[in-house]
Amino acid sequence: MRTKQSLRDKHITFRRQLANKQQEKLERDTRILQHTLEALEHFGAIGSEISAYYPLGSEPGTADYPLQLARRTKTVWLPISLPHGELQWAACSEDQRPGALGIAEPVGSRFSSEVLKECAALVVPALAVDRSGQRLGKGAGYYDRALEHIRNHNVPIIAVVFDEEVVDTLPAQPHDVPVNAIVTDRTFLQL
Repeated sequence: MRTKQSLRDKHITFRRQLANKQQEKLERDTRILQHTLEALEHFGAIGSEISAYYPLGSEPGTADYPLQLARRTKTVWLPISLPHGELQWAACSEDQRPGALGIAEPVGSRFSSEVLKECAALVVPALAVDRSGQRLGKGAGYYDRALEHIRNHNVPIIAVVFDEEVVDTLPAQPHDVPVNAIVTDRTFLQL
């Protein structure tokens, strides 16, 4: 099996190539939004609190992805990156600023990852997901630490990737929290 880093490199290269195909990427991102809404409806999260993320240019989702989700939910909690791999969360709004990692962050009150326990679903980024729900992140462990807070709560976790990033198997470690569903530009899969 390939190492996590070689898998990350492969998927980052794919995303960079796709980002150069602006029209294709926009079409895929639009379908990702539609499938995310299907997943949220499936899990009964429409009108409830959820978490999501602001996509970077090569990541799945339109630039206004969390704002679009906020139109159908009560609150969308967005991550704020802190030193030492910690995430805090703030409610999605049109007021935002660049964060420590160059990712847009909402302005407003911040909360610990404990807020995720109150969510009806968590929409999380990934570089790849396997068919058993194993998620491959970027390697800094931000989401691993945040998801640990909900490990024993029945909050569905929905990973968002491009269709080519759903793979047969990924390396797993004991601290990894599996996802319950996958959203791609082609479908929504419950695991």
